[in-house]
Amino acid sequence: MIIIRRYLAGAILGTTALVLGVLLVLGGFVEFIGQLDDVGTGGFGILQALAFALMQLPDLAFTVLPMAVLLGSLLGLGALAGGSEIIALRAAGASPVALARAVLATGAGLALLTLVIGLYVAPPLERYARQYRTFAMQGPSGLASAESAWVRDGDVIMNLSQLGDPTRFGGVYLFRLAPPGRLASVARADSATFGAGKEWTLNNFAESRFEDGGVAVRRERRFAEVTGLNPDLLSLTVVRAEALDGFALWRYIRYLRSNELDSRHFEVELWSRIASSVAVVPMCVLALAFCFGALRRAGTGARMVIGVVTGLGYFLASRGMADGGELYRFDPLLVGWLPTLLLAIVTAVALLRAR
Repeated sequence: MIIIRRYLAGAILGTTALVLGVLLVLGGFVEFIGQLDDVGTGGFGILQALAFALMQLPDLAFTVLPMAVLLGSLLGLGALAGGSEIIALRAAGASPVALARAVLATGAGLALLTLVIGLYVAPPLERYARQYRTFAMQGPSGLASAESAWVRDGDVIMNLSQLGDPTRFGGVYLFRLAPPGRLASVARADSATFGAGKEWTLNNFAESRFEDGGVAVRRERRFAEVTGLNPDLLSLTVVRAEALDGFALWRYIRYLRSNELDSRHFEVELWSRIASSVAVVPMCVLALAFCFGALRRAGTGARMVIGVVTGLGYFLASRGMADGGELYRFDPLLVGWLPTLLLAIVTAVALLRAR
């Protein structure tokens, strides 16, 4: 079986790499064309647009890898079936289940590659690409984002904007809550810095405390505030969930849960990435099941159509579940894994019906 496994893996990997290369070239070209309207803005030129498009390729690769694996497997295994090599393997005693196990090993390797790209390669590059584009168009001032972040640490809620230095923040508002959810004080500072002693230094600090006898006002040029928040965590709040790597995504989910905040969107994103990577495995096996049936003698065009329809169906189901599940507040675990589970069931049924 080792020889058979290597032979099938070679057929799958070669055509999968070819399909993935074609999809990435097309996607990168479309991304590059989409940036041409901004060419000439600041220092954003043709080379910068090309670099931005290239940095988007890992994210595109993660999105299209399940479809590329299905198309590549259909083409590679279909070519073997067209040459009666699959029949020869079965005549030699290899059952459909044994061939599926051989293909499964290749699918597991591709799934691991997809997982690494989706969790740790694509998000940091996508985030850096947007910063690179902003810097090229607006200069260093463009990195001082005008967006503010809302964060919570127990009974303390902060709103602040990050400046150029990752440890410096501006326009700080601080709200303290008292049981049972009553507003205890409101404070403002022109800027804040995070020191080595894990203390926040608030500059030009002014606070209004709401007491039973009235409002007490306090002003200080510098005020030290100790919270469980750190700049690394705050930096996560000013980017989209899609731009967080796997570790940062999990850490931010834990932070939201510990402060009783809604983490549903980030949980759906995490489980969807993992489930999409795992979906590569049944994609390989499904292609093998197709080669046992009516597609055994079908041409390349028919296999391409089947692959595109199946891949698009899975992609649309995944996105529809993610958007609809978040809207109707379904369980994030169910939202992320349901399309992959359905694909696995379809694959198992198709394999059992294979003759």
